[in-house]
Amino acid sequence: MKNVKRSMFIICLLALSRMVGQTQPEVHFTVDPDPIASHEVAYRYLLGHKVFLRKTPSKKGKKLTLLNIGTPLVLTQKSKSYEEIDGIRSHWYHVIAGEYKGWVWGGLIGQETFGSQANYDVKFVYGLERFKTSDSLVEEKYQIRAFRNGMQLDKIVFDGHQSNPLEIKNIGNKGLFNVEDIITLQVADAKRGSNQGRMYIFWNNGKFSYVANLIGKVEPNYTKKESFIFPSDMEGKKSTIILKTRIMDKTRSLEDKTLKEASEVTTTMYTWNGYKLTKKEGIPIVSSPVVAQAKKP
Repeated sequence: MKNVKRSMFIICLLALSRMVGQTQPEVHFTVDPDPIASHEVAYRYLLGHKVFLRKTPSKKGKKLTLLNIGTPLVLTQKSKSYEEIDGIRSHWYHVIAGEYKGWVWGGLIGQETFGSQANYDVKFVYGLERFKTSDSLVEEKYQIRAFRNGMQLDKIVFDGHQSNPLEIKNIGNKGLFNVEDIITLQVADAKRGSNQGRMYIFWNNGKFSYVANLIGKVEPNYTKKESFIFPSDMEGKKSTIILKTRIMDKTRSLEDKTLKEASEVTTTMYTWNGYKLTKKEGIPIVSSPVVAQAKKP
């Protein structure tokens, strides 16, 4: 845990810049100039697979050796200038990789690395994939790769929704069949910084599946929030997931200036068949509307 804190990464997706115009995301890491003298060595792990370690901080630098995905890296120095690749800006980092020393571009270093709860030999590494703008269209992609013993098992690329990822973690299988690990990404609104929802990716039998994007919607007079209730959350059936949706509408009467709030909670049951979520046949959607009227101001 201390190692993670010491080498805490900062992804500058620049929420402020999104208000005034799009700029490239930036990936930064802290460095340890003298890791031998440190009490703890802070490791980072290689995000890319089959990456050349170079003698100088440049794509034209002499190739020293080829590194496999998940190679432990100790970062000791960073280049003075950035380099932009696939729309992502990052420094080059001087690293110690086992018996080798050389330079690796920061966009090829994992921003988070964590393990499978079902198979301790399998690890996951997370980072930015690419960033591209054209007119008003913004494409921001992230990636998660699975590896074992230096070999890549699978890779998934998904939309960043122009939002800042706050937290990524493995919550286990939560009592589901045909699932080894559930990876969740908490997403924050880029402008407000508030929690906007979660994205869910399932890992099973050596493959990733992008399952759901429960990103809410918050407007002055309308709010929508969704969440999953898994079997282990409610001691329920191992094949069943409940999707809970809460919608709140606010309207103000022009005549008497009272504020009316209409809230509705809907629960829908799904099963996971190993490939996708399917709505349970014969199970009605349960909806419970609640209407509240506020007093006059």
